[in-house]
Amino acid sequence: MKNYDLAIIGSGPGGYVAGLYASHNKLSVCVIEKDLVGGTCLNRGCIPTKSLLDCASLISAIRDASVRGVDINGYNINFPTMIARKEKVVARLRSGIETLFKASHVDLARGSAKITSSDIIRVEGAGDISAKNIIIASGSKAAPLANIEIDEADILSSDGILDIKTLPKSLVVIGGGVIGCEFAGLFNTLGVKVSIAELMDRIVPTQSREVSKKLEMVFKKRGIDVLVSSKVEGITKAGKLNVKISGRGAIEAEKVLVAVGRAPDTNGLGDLGRLGIKTEEGRIVVDEYLRTGVSNIYAIGDCVFGPMLAHKASYDAILVCDNILGNMRKIDYSNIPNCIWTDPEVSSVGLCEEEAKAKYADARIAKFPYLASSKACVEGRTEGFIKIIGNKQGDILGVEIFGKEACDLIGEATLAKTVGVNIKDWACVVHGHPTLSEIAQEAARIFCGTAIYTI
Repeated sequence: MKNYDLAIIGSGPGGYVAGLYASHNKLSVCVIEKDLVGGTCLNRGCIPTKSLLDCASLISAIRDASVRGVDINGYNINFPTMIARKEKVVARLRSGIETLFKASHVDLARGSAKITSSDIIRVEGAGDISAKNIIIASGSKAAPLANIEIDEADILSSDGILDIKTLPKSLVVIGGGVIGCEFAGLFNTLGVKVSIAELMDRIVPTQSREVSKKLEMVFKKRGIDVLVSSKVEGITKAGKLNVKISGRGAIEAEKVLVAVGRAPDTNGLGDLGRLGIKTEEGRIVVDEYLRTGVSNIYAIGDCVFGPMLAHKASYDAILVCDNILGNMRKIDYSNIPNCIWTDPEVSSVGLCEEEAKAKYADARIAKFPYLASSKACVEGRTEGFIKIIGNKQGDILGVEIFGKEACDLIGEATLAKTVGVNIKDWACVVHGHPTLSEIAQEAARIFCGTAIYTI
């Protein structure tokens, strides 16, 4: 039996980051993976989806080229080539992680893991290993709907839709959250007739109502049918699929995507309760140090509470390793950015407008439109805005961006909020011109009453 300082179950953005960070800090490490290295994010989530969205952005640029004086006639969408490129990108990044493991002396054990005691893990096909500390980074799986059977042929999960080989003529997306909206935008750009059925009264309900409505308007303008406050009662097959929606009849489609979110994947880890590890609705219960009921066993990422985001899992990973090394830190998710790769993109950090106003009587809002940005005008992408939410002292409560490159631009806002930059000081930071990053400075100036480019 091989002994380690740390054994990690799962090799996603929580598991592999923990493994590399711990090894760099002189711990002996083994990462256990039952499937593909890189986890959901790399193999069935963030990376393959964004690879396809990158192709879609090129299609949008081609369609808009004529207004810039570039006439492009007769382009074709080669979907199999897009899929092959996506798989090549994923394979390259997966190989990169495996190379980093080898270079960092992180052992990789392949097989399902079952925790049999506080310091023993049984790996199917590889025997037992012992570890002074264990991190559970088992990730998540596509959440099901009780009344709909996913067959990954006609009725697809967010995993299965990445494996289709030909474009359907029509698609119904059940769920108007982040995953559903990203796929809806992608397939709409690829020429598929898309409908979204969302149970709540708006799409992307984790964002402000203003952003939800703006994105809904954009989608409808592009031909996507958006049905909010719509409950899917079932699906029948009669040649094509008929998606029955309560009070609205049925929608006919060639394919259906069930995109109602993710669920923690903690099955098969052993009798956690017997060990003293509690679970609630599939999630592993941890304290503010991400420690389970067993002092040397931790859990991170999608299998615990908090936002189910790859970068949150990586944050958890480093925090737990620091705690194992004796540099104790408590979790703080208040500065975790949200990113949605629709077109336009959506991003945010901290509180949205409604949350801030409900929590703070002195919450103030400053908004700067892309229309007043020189760079946005140059690029012909003037739809959108940045919104800074702060208090009367100038503390940043939240930032929300709707527009081109929002998911990159939120990095500056996240840095400012994390280190406690006052909005008055943010307004004085010099930004390159012309760049989209100037919108942050201009919004900060509006907040301080010193606007330059707005009336």
